Amino acid sequence: MAGNKPILVECVTVTIDGVTHEGAYYVNGSILHVRSPLGAKATQVGGSPPEAVAMLLLAELMGEGSNP
Repeated sequence: MAGNKPILVECVTVTIDGVTHEGAYYVNGSILHVRSPLGAKATQVGGSPPEAVAMLLLAELMGEGSNP
């Protein structure tokens, strides 16, 4: 498709209770997508740096994954 820019996927990590969790994120338009072994989340980027938003979403995924 002409005119489409490639989407750059970046790695992101968060450390929770001494355990480091890894994921990946990318921004498509104004939506930031995060994926990890525990699932995926997406939100609008807004005015915050994408990496900071990605770290927050990854931390949320880790919290959800630890619930029974």
